[in-house]
Amino acid sequence: MKGTSKLTVKAAEIMPATDVIEIVRTRLPGLPDDVDALIDSYVQEIGQRILHYTNLAEIPAELEHTWASMVIDALRIEQPKLPGVAETSGAGEEITVGDTSSAPAKSAGLTNTAKSAIDAVVLNYRVDLNRYRKLRW
Repeated sequence: MKGTSKLTVKAAEIMPATDVIEIVRTRLPGLPDDVDALIDSYVQEIGQRILHYTNLAEIPAELEHTWASMVIDALRIEQPKLPGVAETSGAGEEITVGDTSSAPAKSAGLTNTAKSAIDAVVLNYRVDLNRYRKLRW
């Protein structure tokens, strides 16, 4: 071999997440204004997981709403008592039929680790993500 070739790997970039944050805020209108940094951290982490799962360099615009739904699901799992999220989770609903009533069990705290919760969210959306997935050889 005469020369050596250098392989340049381009780092994956996430498309601007401002649209995703706006969708999350639209779907969860009760969110306080001071949680923007928290929402952004979930948007960025889910975005990285989407890139990792799909093996793409950037997230297609068609996945924008899926991305927002994944962020909302992650917020519901990891931040269930956050104002604006608690109202959408259905927690605390009690059903009564005759003299029998049933209510959801009260959690002593978050039982999932952050990694496994986020992984579960990504895997729940794999049907939507598989359409864009590229295999590496």
